[in-house]
Amino acid sequence: MTEAILTAARWLNFDGIADLIRDYKRKQAQKALERRTYKELSALTDRELHDLGIGRSDIRSISKGNFDRGWM
Repeated sequence: MTEAILTAARWLNFDGIADLIRDYKRKQAQKALERRTYKELSALTDRELHDLGIGRSDIRSISKGNFDRGWM
């Protein structure tokens, strides 16, 4: 009986399903952080963004985490 259960578990690939769920939750948390960052930076005035050294056009890439300031 135990071997049948283990065979079924391997066949159903429960580890793979758990990995998919973990990846999904991680991606959802990352998207939530991106949205929050974008929303908070967008709410700043141009002067506040300038004080931080950020242009309004940089907000999207900063929130996505792929902002590269090549001149620094």
